[in-house]
Amino acid sequence: EMVAIAECRSELNRTVIPVFYDVDPSHVRKQIGVFRDAFNFKYHVDKVNRWQKAMTDLANIVGFDVRDK
Repeated sequence: EMVAIAECRSELNRTVIPVFYDVDPSHVRKQIGVFRDAFNFKYHVDKVNRWQKAMTDLANIVGFDVRDK
């Protein structure tokens, strides 16, 4: 889903407003913690690279961080 959102943003020039609910955006951006663990599965390398790039790109956008609120 994040890849599709990132593609809509870049290819169709859509506005994206990320909402980080109970997750630190820097963990998404850097793929640490549970996000690193999710990539330990055996997926095709190109697919994983697309996921990681999409996560980094979307986490770099100014959005809403609603942890502990």
